[in-house]
Amino acid sequence: MNFVFEDELYVHKDTKIPLTVYWNEEKDEMVLLDQLKLPYEMTHWSTTDYKVGAIQGIKEMRIRGSQALGVCAAYCMVLAAKQLQSTGREMIKNMEEAAKFVKSSRPTAAPLFWAVDLTMHAAIKAFDMSADVHSVVNAVKETADYILASDLILGNYLREEGMKYLEDGDVIMTHCNGGSLSSTYGGHALGMLEEAYTKGVDLTVVAKETRPRSQGYLLTTWELNKAGVPVVIVTDNMISQAFKRFKVNKIILGVDRIGSDGGIANKIGSSDIARIARFYDDVHFYYATSYSTMDLETPGSAIPIEERSIDEMSRPYKLDAQDKKSKGILSETALNEWPPNEAIVSTPEKGKFVLYNPAFDITPGNLIDLIITDIGAFSPEQIRTLTPAIVENKVKRRLETELTLPEHIRFYL
Repeated sequence: MNFVFEDELYVHKDTKIPLTVYWNEEKDEMVLLDQLKLPYEMTHWSTTDYKVGAIQGIKEMRIRGSQALGVCAAYCMVLAAKQLQSTGREMIKNMEEAAKFVKSSRPTAAPLFWAVDLTMHAAIKAFDMSADVHSVVNAVKETADYILASDLILGNYLREEGMKYLEDGDVIMTHCNGGSLSSTYGGHALGMLEEAYTKGVDLTVVAKETRPRSQGYLLTTWELNKAGVPVVIVTDNMISQAFKRFKVNKIILGVDRIGSDGGIANKIGSSDIARIARFYDDVHFYYATSYSTMDLETPGSAIPIEERSIDEMSRPYKLDAQDKKSKGILSETALNEWPPNEAIVSTPEKGKFVLYNPAFDITPGNLIDLIITDIGAFSPEQIRTLTPAIVENKVKRRLETELTLPEHIRFYL
C-alpha cells in the first residue's frame, strides 16, 4: 500500500487520508486515528488496555464505521490476551468475559462481533493444542493482523468493483460517513469515489449533514476534501431539493449490517433517502460495503437498533443558550438548555418531552438497486441465496494470492 508515516499515523500518498487503526509493534499498543477531533485536528490516540479500547475507543466513537470497528475490536482482543496471559489456565475463561465486554461496546455493526469471534476461536484452538498462554497471545495477534491486512486488500477489490458503476458527470449523494474513515482505508462508499476522482473521473458528491452527530458534515466532507473531491453540503431535510438543484443521479451509502433477506442497517436517515429516490426514475440507490458486514442468519427486520444518548440531540441547544448568554442576548436567569432536563421523560406524558435518538434504520431490499461488495455486486434477492460456504470461497479466492491463510482462521463460525 502507498502509505507514508507522519505524526504517528500512516497516510496515503495520493488521497492524504490516514489508516484508522494499526498495531504499534515497538510500543505494543493499539493506535487509532482520533475521529472525535476531526475535522479540526488530525491526530492519533492509543491504548494498551482492552477495556479502555472498548469504551473510549469504540463506545465513545474515536473509531466508528463497521469495518474499522471490526479491526479495532480484534486488536482489543489482542490487548485482552496480553493482559490476561498471567491468569494461566483461567486465561480462556477470562478472555471469554473480555470478548463479551468488547461486544457490548456497540450493538449493531456486524464486523465487531465477527472479529471478536474470530480472535476468540483462534485463542481457544491455540490453547487446546498447547495449553501455552504465549501461543494464545500469538494466535490472537496473528488473527487480528490478518483481519487488518485482509480488509486493506479487500478494500482495493471493493473500489475496483464500485468504479464499474461510476461515470464522468455523476452527482452522488452520500449519508453519514460510509468511507475510508469507517474502514481501515478506502472502504465503503467513499473509498471508490476518492480513488475514481484521483484517477480522473469527473464527479461531484452531495454530502448530507447526518444529525445528530453530523458525521456527514464533519467526517465525510473532511475525507473527500483530503482527496480533492468537489463537495456540496446539505442538511438532512434537503434531499428532494438537492436532487432538483444538483441533478443527483446516484446514491451510494456505506453499510453497518446486511441482513439475510437483503435488508440493510445503516445510519438513521438512510431509508428516508431510499424512499424518496423511488420517486425518481433516473436515480440509482446503491450500498457499498465489505462482505464482513453480511449477517446471513438475521433478517433486516430483526437487526437490533442502537439508541444513543439524548445528549447528542440536545447539546447544540445547550451551547446555543450559553452563547446567547455570553453575548447578553439572554439574561442570566434564562434557561440554560432546551428542553429543560427536568422535563425530559422516557415515555410520552402531558407537559413533558421524549427525546428519541436511534442510531440506525433498516432499508428493505425492495428499495435497493444493488449492494456492491469486495466479493462482487449483488441484488438484495441474490443476498438471500448466499451461504457461509459460498462467501468463504469467494473471500479465499480474493485473498489466496496475496495472503497466507492462518490455519486457525475461519470466516464464519
